[in-house]
Amino acid sequence: MSLVLLAIEDGLARITLNRPEKLNALSVESFHELNAHIDTIQKEKVGCVLLTGAGRSFCAGHDLEGISSGSEDDAAGMFETRTIERLATLPMPVVAAVRGHCYTGGLELVLAADIIIAAEDAKFADTHAKWDLTPIWGLSQRLPRRIGEAKAYEMFFASRTYSGADAAAMGLANFVVPNDGFEAEVDKFCGEVLANAWRATRAFKTLVARTEGMSLHDGIVYEIEKTEGRGPEMHDRLARMRKK
Repeated sequence: MSLVLLAIEDGLARITLNRPEKLNALSVESFHELNAHIDTIQKEKVGCVLLTGAGRSFCAGHDLEGISSGSEDDAAGMFETRTIERLATLPMPVVAAVRGHCYTGGLELVLAADIIIAAEDAKFADTHAKWDLTPIWGLSQRLPRRIGEAKAYEMFFASRTYSGADAAAMGLANFVVPNDGFEAEVDKFCGEVLANAWRATRAFKTLVARTEGMSLHDGIVYEIEKTEGRGPEMHDRLARMRKK
């Protein structure tokens, strides 16, 4: 059985963590399958990636049995880190849909997404300190950048669990959706992304990535000098709007 599924249809690449009996806990094998799917996505015509989990949870974290047994060495950790970085730097928008658990390693994985949509029953937590672990998949860098240093320290230090509404309030999730109809709302959002010009959404992502850390002035100068400007679809899109 595949631990990570990939389905591509109408420009949407749906990646599904597929280990529901283990709450989609991550293993080295999971990352090898995810890495292969990223290879496929880069070769196909894809305008948006959706990351989700099978069953009642997104991901309960890293499979602790592999860590405690010593079966995962530093090389495996670096491979997992590089795979998450590959997901985070895909040129098209990456959306994550979170139901149920999103703990620790699952939190590190979900932070590779540009957009996080949480269900009301979502549960976010970082429990590294609970198990005397420290992150190597980018959590210490991505989480403070997303929610601010003070709130990230709160999650790091206390290992508290936060609801979908909590996650939206702190900026971890973009918005929270009722459990009933959650999948429909996620599909609707992805459809809105796909309806826009794929060239433009990719260009936005590139501009933001390449100006990270710049001053406001330098970022604006970069945008003026490096922006891709008007795309080939603009005139056709305006013509269709006028007909309406």
